[in-house]
Amino acid sequence: MSDEEDDYMSADFLQGVSDQPVGIAKSRAHKRQLQIHSRFEESRETFKPKRPISHAEREKERRDEALAKPISEESKGFALMAKMGFKPGMTLGKQREDEIRITEPISVDIKGNRKGLGHEVEEVQERNDRVEAVMQKMKEQAAKHEELIDDYSKRRKMDNNAKQLVKDIRACRKVCEELDHRIEKKVPIVDWFWRSYKVVQGEAEAPKGYYRSRETEKEEEYKYSNGLKAPVDPNYDVSMPADELEDALSKINTYLRDGHFYCIWCGANYCSPEDMAEHCPGSTRRAHHGDDDHE
Repeated sequence: MSDEEDDYMSADFLQGVSDQPVGIAKSRAHKRQLQIHSRFEESRETFKPKRPISHAEREKERRDEALAKPISEESKGFALMAKMGFKPGMTLGKQREDEIRITEPISVDIKGNRKGLGHEVEEVQERNDRVEAVMQKMKEQAAKHEELIDDYSKRRKMDNNAKQLVKDIRACRKVCEELDHRIEKKVPIVDWFWRSYKVVQGEAEAPKGYYRSRETEKEEEYKYSNGLKAPVDPNYDVSMPADELEDALSKINTYLRDGHFYCIWCGANYCSPEDMAEHCPGSTRRAHHGDDDHE
């Protein structure tokens, strides 16, 4: 063999063949190899052992084949019916008006299990009941979800309303104290109209002959900003009932409007009741801001 001819048994040639794409022959030897491989695959599919047919499947094939064939005209039954005037394609019995007749035999439904008659219908009913129960449960869950969303929205609305009430009360108390000081009032007309502050007194001295307690006793009292004695500050916050907050706001707002001609929402001190009635939209927040909740 000359050096110019290809050595088909060499490792270099086999490596080159293995690197080539399947189905694309680069040489005569490679083409022959692909043909052998394809014939081998075809023969393997041809002689591949098939799954054995069960007795039930074999019976079903025979039954379907027999039912697919029409009744032979050579049978005795057909001959008797033909003597009575029956012809292929006709229906049996006397035909009535507007009656739908069948020309094909009724299909045979073979029962292939050992369950009792009517059991399949009961299974279908149970399955439908389960599906209906699941759908009903999903509807109830959806309704509960919507109810929770509504409750959450209501709670958010109530919380925002309470925060706004507290904010208005604190603003009214601050303005009330300032306006009362202008007219040289010493104490408010109602105790809580002014804010009171907690003042802590010094330690009480123990009498002679007695040991001083380790725990220092301090007396607490409340005073207004001018130093006069005051009751405990109510400290209005969102934890208080909404009715109580609305009642407190109504009282102090009425005092500011009647006593000082002041509107907390306008932020203006009017000259007279007539001036307030002419320029102020009303005595509630809603009258000034229609989208607010509390009045």
